[in-house]
Amino acid sequence: MVLEISFVVALTVGVIALFWLIVRNSSDKIVHQYRKMAQQLELSVTEPQARLAGFVRSEPFIHGIYRHREMSISVPAKGLQNTRQIETVVKMKVNSGTFTWQVTSTGLMGRLRQRDSGTKSRWNSGDPAFDAMVDVRTSDEGRFGRIFDEARRTVVVNILRGSKGSIKLRGDVLSFEEFGLIADDPTRERYMEITELLCQLAEVVEGC
Repeated sequence: MVLEISFVVALTVGVIALFWLIVRNSSDKIVHQYRKMAQQLELSVTEPQARLAGFVRSEPFIHGIYRHREMSISVPAKGLQNTRQIETVVKMKVNSGTFTWQVTSTGLMGRLRQRDSGTKSRWNSGDPAFDAMVDVRTSDEGRFGRIFDEARRTVVVNILRGSKGSIKLRGDVLSFEEFGLIADDPTRERYMEITELLCQLAEVVEGC
């Protein structure tokens, strides 16, 4: 009996230790990528302390002024439709007035993201390939069409293809939201490209 209890205790301790190591390793990878991204963007990175002796990871976040715009990259406490899905969100300040829009990939996940678009009907570009892959809802179809010419539509398709992300403008905040975390070099570089795209879109929105 004593041996059985000792075995169970040892096994439990081993499982806990393994879980702690997995969480710690994952956290270290994410923090490393945020530090590199903050350095590239010349922004600040905040690294909250982990809770419960490291068993609950607190996500880092980037914030500051980039290309004369306030921006941040973070992981909200709640994901899509207040679920526990983990999302990474890039936000950027833009003076847009009442102009709003949301762009997602087509399919079930895209429709789920479009739930908060109210009664806005789907916008069609006239480009069958684009319209088959992307779901757009906007408060001003004419203005949206002027901003998203063929070149920008191609960029958007490349970003959203195969992803569960969305790009939206609402309340003077331009954002990109996608499930998952930034834990490796390819993902970090992708978010760098997305940040540059949002900067370009912000400039166009304010000038259109």
